[in-house]
Parts: sequence; structure tokens; C-alpha cells
Amino acid sequence: MSAPATPPGPESTSVRELAARIYVELVGRVMLTTEQTKPNPVDLAKFCYKLAEAFRSIEVDAQKDAVAKMAKYDVKVDDMTSWKK
Repeated sequence: MSAPATPPGPESTSVRELAARIYVELVGRVMLTTEQTKPNPVDLAKFCYKLAEAFRSIEVDAQKDAVAKMAKYDVKVDDMTSWKK
């Protein structure tokens, strides 16, 4: 008997959930059209997962940039006293 698989972390779960949402949206749009050839569902799922991973990496970078910008502020007590005027 092998050890149970460890549950995925919150980041992989969010990527999986995002990929599933993208997949459902694309399947609804692509499979309902009659004019185009239908893509392979497995290939479509792989594409959705890549899109979700790309979106997640951009989101993480944007959060890092926002934190870096916030860290540059230097508020002093003298600054706050001038706000009360």
C-alpha cells in the first residue's frame, strides 16, 4: 500500500479552479458553434491550464509590485500632525 497523496496547496487549487472556469467558458463557446471544427477536449483542457498558470503568475507579479510600492512610503509623526490642521 502506498502513502496517500498530499493535497494540493492553495496556489495549485486556485490555478485548477481558474482553469476549470476557463474550460467551461471555452467549451460553451467553441462546442456550440457549427461553423468551426471542434478542438480535442484534452488539448483544450491543457490550453486552459496554461492560460490559468499564466494568469496566476502575472497576478503574483502584480501583487509583488504593489507591495514594493507600498514599502517605499515613509510616514513620520510630523507628517501626521500636519494632517490635523
